[in-house]
Amino acid sequence: MKRIRYLSAACLSAVLSLAPLVAVAQQGDLVVNGSFAGGFSPWWKQGATVRVQAVDGRNAALVPSGMVVQERIGVSGSRNYRLSMNIRSEATDAGSVYVQMSFRGPGVAGNWQGPSTVTLDGRSDGNCTAAPSPRTEKAALVTGGGEAAWRSHSIVFTAPANADQMILYLRKAACTPGAAAFTGVSVTQTDDPPTSLRDAARLALAAQHLPVAAEPTANTALLNQQLTRAAPSNGQYKLAVAGAMAMRVHVGQDEDIMTLQSAIDLSSLSARVAGATAPAYLSTDAAVAEQALVAVGRNNALARRVFTDADFQDLGDDGFLIRASGPHIAIAGRTPRGTMYGVNWFLDRKLGIRWLSPTVTHWPSRPDITLPALRERHVPRFAFREVLSVEAENKVWRQRNLMNGESHGPSYLPTPFGIDSWNRSWASQNTILSFYQLLPQATYAAAHPEWYAGGQLAMMNTGMRAEMARVVIQKLRALPDYKSVWFSIHDNDWGWDMDAASAAFAAQHGGDPSAPRLDMMIDIAERVRAELPGARLAFNAYHWSFTPPEGMTVPDHILVYPMTIHVNYRDPLNGTANAALGRDIAGWNAIARNVLVWDHVTNFAGYIQPTPNIFPIGQSIRWLSTLEHVNGYMGEGSFNTPGAEFSALRAWMISRLLWDPQQDVNALVDEFCNLYYGPAAPAIKEYIRFYHDKIGRTDDVLAEKTTVDMDMFDAEFVKRADALFDTAETSVRGTAYEARVQEARMPVDYVILLRREEYSRQRDQIGFDVKANLPQRSARFWAAVQASKVSHYIQGDKIDALASVLQIERRAPQKPTLAEGLADWADIQDMSFQRFAGAKSAIVADPLASDGAAVALDRSQPGWTMQLKFDKLPKTGQWWLYAALRVEAGGQQGAGIAKLGSAPPMSCAVTIANSPATAGQYSWFEVPAGPFSYSTDHARSIYLEPIAGPEGSKIFIDRIIALPARAAGVAPAGPC
Repeated sequence: MKRIRYLSAACLSAVLSLAPLVAVAQQGDLVVNGSFAGGFSPWWKQGATVRVQAVDGRNAALVPSGMVVQERIGVSGSRNYRLSMNIRSEATDAGSVYVQMSFRGPGVAGNWQGPSTVTLDGRSDGNCTAAPSPRTEKAALVTGGGEAAWRSHSIVFTAPANADQMILYLRKAACTPGAAAFTGVSVTQTDDPPTSLRDAARLALAAQHLPVAAEPTANTALLNQQLTRAAPSNGQYKLAVAGAMAMRVHVGQDEDIMTLQSAIDLSSLSARVAGATAPAYLSTDAAVAEQALVAVGRNNALARRVFTDADFQDLGDDGFLIRASGPHIAIAGRTPRGTMYGVNWFLDRKLGIRWLSPTVTHWPSRPDITLPALRERHVPRFAFREVLSVEAENKVWRQRNLMNGESHGPSYLPTPFGIDSWNRSWASQNTILSFYQLLPQATYAAAHPEWYAGGQLAMMNTGMRAEMARVVIQKLRALPDYKSVWFSIHDNDWGWDMDAASAAFAAQHGGDPSAPRLDMMIDIAERVRAELPGARLAFNAYHWSFTPPEGMTVPDHILVYPMTIHVNYRDPLNGTANAALGRDIAGWNAIARNVLVWDHVTNFAGYIQPTPNIFPIGQSIRWLSTLEHVNGYMGEGSFNTPGAEFSALRAWMISRLLWDPQQDVNALVDEFCNLYYGPAAPAIKEYIRFYHDKIGRTDDVLAEKTTVDMDMFDAEFVKRADALFDTAETSVRGTAYEARVQEARMPVDYVILLRREEYSRQRDQIGFDVKANLPQRSARFWAAVQASKVSHYIQGDKIDALASVLQIERRAPQKPTLAEGLADWADIQDMSFQRFAGAKSAIVADPLASDGAAVALDRSQPGWTMQLKFDKLPKTGQWWLYAALRVEAGGQQGAGIAKLGSAPPMSCAVTIANSPATAGQYSWFEVPAGPFSYSTDHARSIYLEPIAGPEGSKIFIDRIIALPARAAGVAPAGPC
């Protein structure tokens, strides 16, 4: 900031000639002539129309545009001061009247200071027709808008270290209407704490939406009259009549910012539903309205009367009460968040607003709003409620839909103060770390190799436990309130080959690896709590640790969160396809009092792929609600891309069920579709029912990573799905619904475009040749991708990479020589492989590959970057598996290029070397540990792991074939 640029040469000379206005002692008012008695001096002004005059009975600086400045206000660095003044805004815009301050002193930066932020559009007087160039600056106070009345403003600030002078600027933004008057400006030393950003935001809201106090005697009489009014004789409460508001929102004048924001929202949004103009100000105890009232929060006279006998403690943090009393209605929770949820629930369930997605809200039109006498109590079934998807991570949407959980990425993002209250008790910022993050191998493995075993930790090792407890204590001490969180010790995201001591302990508890895992947690928790009483820990039950141990219980100070990574979401979590998974969740519920389910509600191998899990997810939440100790739910969805398949529908449905699981899942889906898709809803709903029915008629596994080669995507699916979306699009052509329907159609086009070669050969069954309208389909698909802002089409691979995949012209693969003479064999192509390294595990055009495409794994990205799950094998029989591999830029002959393996165990692999046989042509390699059989257990896999090497050195995999007998002519891999 360069303040001098505002001054003319003459003005600058006059300012510099002034003697310093340094206070003799830090006592009394440090501002000189803060009431502008007799003129400006020692203030100076900028702006031709700025003047001193009487305004509503007070001498004041009147500023239509420009500023009034006082320099050399003597302060002492690091001391607290109260800045106070009276401001009158007349016909101004909200945010256009503001006060700024800066400081001088040795080493003190001259930038703006203060707890508020003002947004300016960059225009200046004489240049108001220019295009705005918005910017934000810090400010001490920001106000404007509202009625023309004097209002008191006050903040406390801390002068920067070494500051000895303060400069104060009273300002009104250029090129905005109205004028601001300032008087009673003072700066006094105080011991009060500085005003926080949150406090400043509340002050700004209060100045804009709370009325000036009324004459006390008359107001007290009116308030008493309001408190004793009789209820409507017909029991009907008229919130709005003929498009005008008949009730006023009432709030305590000293309420916190969340309650105040909730009251403002109730006033403005209910008026929007009625088609009315919202009152300029809320009603308060100090300026009570004459109409019947809707009181928000507990700190007002009406709420104190209505809730005299209420038990707020049983409501928890999120519950609330709604009660009618006399002609009034009161909404309040035990906490500000509970009050906010009560208001949002009222707007949604009683007035009919539906926040369907961050960009789509259904606004009913109700000029007449009549409600019955209400006496309701609402508490959510699940204490922690969250969906991690781009749509559901929107903070305003989440609070509107009563989703309180904030874990992982969202916990790192700022929240507007008016809605900033979350359950961050689990997996939030700095509260979840994996084994290797807590005990990095680079730090400990050399001295303590015995601490590590089989890809995880040697969990019975007492030395490892002691060190982990020490590290956890260190992490907890760094938190603001360690008792408020469940500190999560997360395993490494892969399998575990147990060490001998862990295996022996597991054998004593049913053989499950969760036994040493739980025993380690119990021991570490005891060590941590010995130094930090009240500390609470958490751990995940995941893959190898999902099944609970026998003969053990989880202490109440430990939370377990089962992760449904192996779900088959063609069925609910307790359905036939998930029988073992459901038993295990119920098992944890039986031995632990604190259980949070980490569900997987998207398809990470196809964000924009048809994924018929909507009804099973809803049915799963209903079932989980019957398990007494399951008190939290987090659905991991498409967290890194907008526009995933029916993501908004899933998030909205889940939010409703987590609050009240007794709702009908089908009815919720119908309601969302009717409001979101309008006239296209019948066709969309038929499609949703059809694709759920379709998967039920196949043996497909709908896992958390399901590739596009599903059997359900057959000729029948293509024919009917395409026809339904033709109908849907036609019904909404040229309307706001059209883009939403095209987004819903995008997954069907995705499947057809990827599998077009196959479908082209099925034109008779489909009824048309998919290649005939390929340009139009492709254009529609990419337009929808762009409109929906899709960034990733699978986890770890950006949407741009899909363009090159779709350009590949595939051909029907030939039968390999290894399968000659066999009627029973299976060909598993690249579209069946799971890929984990983005561009470093890309599907590429390859003329040497059997169908013209292969997966290319770059050695600069080592790891299990390509995997094949066993549900891609034929359903019956034993099968030997062979991978077609080749090497490009492999380097030295005989050097190891990749490992081809099967897991578990973690170490079962053969090394693929660079050789003439693998350079420039595909060769067959046997997968070790065969034969294999079909399994839906996604902890089991075939993998290809590049060995670290230079970028550009690649191993290609064309396909894997399954043979009923061991092939001749291929070197056997042997057992593991």
